[in-house]
Amino acid sequence: MATLARQAAKKIINDSRFREAKADNDTVRLWENYREQALLWRALALLQIPGTFIALFFALVMWINRETILNVPAKPLPGYYAASEIPDAEFISVASDWVNLVATYQPLVVSKQFDEAARWLVEPMLTRFKTEMLEQEVATVKNTMRSQVYYVDPTRTMIERDEEDNVIVTLVGERLKIVAGINVPSTITQFRITMTTQPRNKLNEYGIVIINAESTDTKVG
Repeated sequence: MATLARQAAKKIINDSRFREAKADNDTVRLWENYREQALLWRALALLQIPGTFIALFFALVMWINRETILNVPAKPLPGYYAASEIPDAEFISVASDWVNLVATYQPLVVSKQFDEAARWLVEPMLTRFKTEMLEQEVATVKNTMRSQVYYVDPTRTMIERDEEDNVIVTLVGERLKIVAGINVPSTITQFRITMTTQPRNKLNEYGIVIINAESTDTKVG
């Protein structure tokens, strides 16, 4: 009986030692799994610290050596811009707007549009425009109930500057007419607008004015 008791106690002690050894092995294995990750994060931290200082150093150098550069156009005369001081885009915009006023209209609004177009003109072009367009052309449009649309081809727009400081913009496009509800064969029309400058004002920021305008039908559709 005593022998059986000693054997049972010995077995219990051996089982206890096995469980302790197994627990120790599990702890070591868990640490080994996380050790690589810990080493990786440590390496990243060691790289991040000098990298941060280097980035701050370069940022400080750039801030100390910074320069402010402003592109300022040439100073114009008080209240006046020479045509050479105005970019091409402004002249193209004025020419396009003016052609749209005189080449795209309906009978009900043609008088209003032509009046607006006359504001961009100076003599002797202004007198000729009043006679040919505001008087004769407006009457014809209303009597024939003519509507017109002009489509500009932007790929064919040209601009040139002459020795007298004038700017000539050439616009080419298709002109469609409807007379008394009937479509008239379309034409390819070229407008040649000659501009210069005069003292500017609040309504005319650059002082651009039109001194001549010509139109030519180059092709019948």
